[in-house]
Amino acid sequence: MTRAAPGEVVLRMEGVEKSFGATHALRGVSFEVRRGEVHALIGENGAGKSTLMKVLSGAIEPDGGTMTLGGRPFRPSGPDEARRAGVSMIYQELNLAGDLTVEENVFLGRERSRWGMALRREQEASTLQALELLGHADISPRRKVRELSVSAQQVVEIARALAGDARVIVLDEPTSSLTLRDTERLFDVIRKLSERGVSLIYSSHCLEEAQRISHRFTVLRQCLTAGGGDARSTPLGQV
Repeated sequence: MTRAAPGEVVLRMEGVEKSFGATHALRGVSFEVRRGEVHALIGENGAGKSTLMKVLSGAIEPDGGTMTLGGRPFRPSGPDEARRAGVSMIYQELNLAGDLTVEENVFLGRERSRWGMALRREQEASTLQALELLGHADISPRRKVRELSVSAQQVVEIARALAGDARVIVLDEPTSSLTLRDTERLFDVIRKLSERGVSLIYSSHCLEEAQRISHRFTVLRQCLTAGGGDARSTPLGQV
C-alpha cells in the first residue's frame, strides 16, 4: 500500500474503562486515529477490540475515560447519534435489509421528508456516486441486496457510511467471510477512502493483513493497550 502521510488527529480515546459486573472488558485503553489514516486495532478474541468499538459507536456506555471527535468532546448516546456525528460502524455480521434495494439500504434511517420520483432519482444518483467513488459502479442501486454477494453487500454498507458523510469508519473483522480476490477488492476500497481523507479503523486479529493495509497499529491484550507503532517499519515478530 502506498501511504500518504495522515493528517491531524480526528478521534482520540483516552483511559477508556468498561466492566460487566466483576469482569473488566477495558482497562484504561487509549487510542487515536488521524485524518485519512487506516489504523489497525489488533488483538485476539476477548482482548477488548469489540467492546472499545462499541463504546466508540455508542452501542454501550463507558464507565470512565474521555473521547474527542474533531477536537470536541464526544460521547454518543447511541449508534444513530454517532452516525450523525460522522462515526459509522460496519460489523462482521452485516446490517442490511435483504428485501430492500441497494439505494433503499443506503438511505435507510435517513429518509427525507419529501417523496416522489424526483427524490427517488436524487437518491439513486447519490447511491451510484458513492458506489463509483468506491470503484463499484457495477453494483446497481436498484438491485435487491439479498441478490448480492457478501463482498458486494459489504461495499453497500461502506457506501451507506460514505453517503452519510462519515469521517471515521470502523471495519470489524472485515475479511472474515471474503475470498482472497474479494479481500483485494476491499483493500482497494479502503485505499480510495483513505485518499479522500476518511479515517478507517481496521479491527482484526490477522497481523499480516493489518500490516499490509494500515498506516499504524494499536495492540490490545487482556483488555489493555499493549503497544503500537508504524505498520510499515515494525516487524511482525515484535507485535
